[in-house]
Amino acid sequence: MQMGKLAAVFELANQLGRADGVFADHYELRLYSIHGGPVRSSSGVGIWTDATRMLEASTVHAMFVLSGEGGIDALDEQLIAWLRHAHQRARVVRGSGGGRKLLTQIHLAQKEVEKVLPAADDGVASHAGRDDVECSDDEDDGPFSDALSIVRVDMGYEIAQEIVACMVSGANRKLTDVLFGARVARASTLIRRAAHHLRVNSENRISIADEAQAAAMSERNFLRRFKNEIGVTPTEFVLRIRLEKACRMLIETDLPADKVARRTGLGSGDRMAKLFRQHLQTSPTEYRAAARKGGDASAEMLYASDLSSWMNNTAS
Repeated sequence: MQMGKLAAVFELANQLGRADGVFADHYELRLYSIHGGPVRSSSGVGIWTDATRMLEASTVHAMFVLSGEGGIDALDEQLIAWLRHAHQRARVVRGSGGGRKLLTQIHLAQKEVEKVLPAADDGVASHAGRDDVECSDDEDDGPFSDALSIVRVDMGYEIAQEIVACMVSGANRKLTDVLFGARVARASTLIRRAAHHLRVNSENRISIADEAQAAAMSERNFLRRFKNEIGVTPTEFVLRIRLEKACRMLIETDLPADKVARRTGLGSGDRMAKLFRQHLQTSPTEYRAAARKGGDASAEMLYASDLSSWMNNTAS
């Protein structure tokens, strides 16, 4: 869901800015529809929106139009006027899917992020749509890329790179991002870098001594600081990343357990099965069968519940 990606980019930017102690909250994402109230996403989740109204010029930084496929005939003049008003003031305008078609129909050009000026404090990124909008799950990542570019211009390349590390450095990271994202964002720069390195190298053999040396700390101090700032030890952190990647690979591929284990850093199929039973109370085969029967979302909910419980138990 593209709106979820946009929200994640701007929220992570705020978190990372606060963690570095340099920026106050830089962004506010506001969601608009014709009459306000809940908007139904493609997954059936209700998302609360404000009613469209005229905006002060100083509050608009970017506008992302993520609309359904109904086209201009399904809109009223109030929303069209609102879009034109916001378009005049927004420095970045991006439509995706039906939103791109809508902008074309009402003769509003998209505005690229290139050379965009830094936003004023409390700048607003707005999203507009119809009350019955179906947010697309297609692979058009244009708004996501533009959101990252906005952050890069406003807050610097390093913070934009941190956001990428939190969101797209691995394909199977959604649930561990939910569990660790806020902790990593608040962590010191050295520990954030260590967590990022552990994450992107989780399939390989991990040496705590090497990680400590890279962070210019003694091994004991590194372990203490990592546990204090992230909530788990480096070994536990890597294991959770590996388990989630294994879960995703079991859902998305037909690879046998041994190959899944080797590709995710869990060693052998036997060791992976032991870890699944220890931490997820099921076997890899049973997990895959449940996912195929109940769908990806059901499997993720099961895994999220088990992983959250594990995190709370070990962090307490």
